[in-house]
Amino acid sequence: MTRKTTLLIVDDDRDLRKFLRMALDNGTRVIHEADTAQDGLHRARETVPDIILLDIGLPGYFDGFMLNEALAREPALHGLKTVIISGHDSAEDIGRAGRLGVDAYLVKPVSPRTLVELVERLESSLREMQVITPDSGLAVSTEKPTKE
Repeated sequence: MTRKTTLLIVDDDRDLRKFLRMALDNGTRVIHEADTAQDGLHRARETVPDIILLDIGLPGYFDGFMLNEALAREPALHGLKTVIISGHDSAEDIGRAGRLGVDAYLVKPVSPRTLVELVERLESSLREMQVITPDSGLAVSTEKPTKE
């Protein structure tokens, strides 16, 4: 049995969370939501997502960047794929995201097609392991063992 991908959407905009859920809910994913960074940290610890879709402009004590840093310190969340979805496209924000190891930075508005294609690429990287043989030097993708 194939394991479903677990997604966590962290954004204070209820309509955007609904849009993201509708675009991504294809029956092969479990989708959780949070509306603050604090709630996002709690939900991530609770659900151990494979991919997090994260706004950086969140209300409360800490923002999406701080949440990303906190998640990176959680041993159970090692390997978490992070996608920033933001209305800000400043070089400073994009550079900071890159330094934090974010997997993708999407600038709003986001098309459903772009979002789905990105998540599918990230899902593939969760399941594929690159094998390089000394004699061929070629990378061959293989299925990673799945968590049950």
